Amino acid sequence: MNENTYPFTLSRTEFRFEFVSISAKKEVRKVVLLTETAISKIYNLALLDLLENGELSDMAETSNDDFKIVIATVIQIINNFLDHNHHIFVIFSGSDSRRHRLYRIILSRELIEISKKFVVFGVNHDVPYPFEINTEYEFCLIGKHENTKKKILL
Repeated sequence: MNENTYPFTLSRTEFRFEFVSISAKKEVRKVVLLTETAISKIYNLALLDLLENGELSDMAETSNDDFKIVIATVIQIINNFLDHNHHIFVIFSGSDSRRHRLYRIILSRELIEISKKFVVFGVNHDVPYPFEINTEYEFCLIGKHENTKKKILL
């Protein structure tokens, strides 16, 4: 075809990572979806189950007795994503109050180790604060250390 064309762009607004949670009882396909937010350089993280009908759910109860391995895998995905997407932050919260509390407990327990590679903030009322143990936040925000040199605007 020799027709003129219009200019076009490819917008990379979503990154999808998949893995399988395995136990003696079952295998569950997991999806970590990182989606660009309306705020520049901030991507939302969602940990989802891929259901048998092909739908994604953030409310499914996997109960596969491998929670620590799943969370370690999610952290490795965050690390990989941030290694390849410099100057980006990942924001997340639990899909319900129980999960949100669980994520905050994990961050609090693992903060020293996580802080070796990442900078972690808690966000309340669109204001990021250095993450503190035993403090409630609406969201958590994580990035590489070099990202702290620029101001975070939410």
